[in-house]
Amino acid sequence: MKAKSEPLILLLMVLVGAVVGSLIWSLVTPYLPEIFAKSITVGTTAAPVTLDLGVVTFTLGLILKVNIGAMLGMVTAFLIYRKM
Repeated sequence: MKAKSEPLILLLMVLVGAVVGSLIWSLVTPYLPEIFAKSITVGTTAAPVTLDLGVVTFTLGLILKVNIGAMLGMVTAFLIYRKM
């Protein structure tokens, strides 16, 4: 089975690429100008949203921090996926 027929593999590779890229970028940023250390934060930054239905309580929260390294890692993972 080819990897291109599996969208789950693509999602996994992009997530791993984002994590690895962000890790490498956090190691490199002390040596770069401060402008490159910025990241974009999207999500529920104040507190998670809680939905209490009496029987079941749902707590939802998601914070996504994207920096240049994570974006480079995602693009690299996508290019590797296309080569497979």
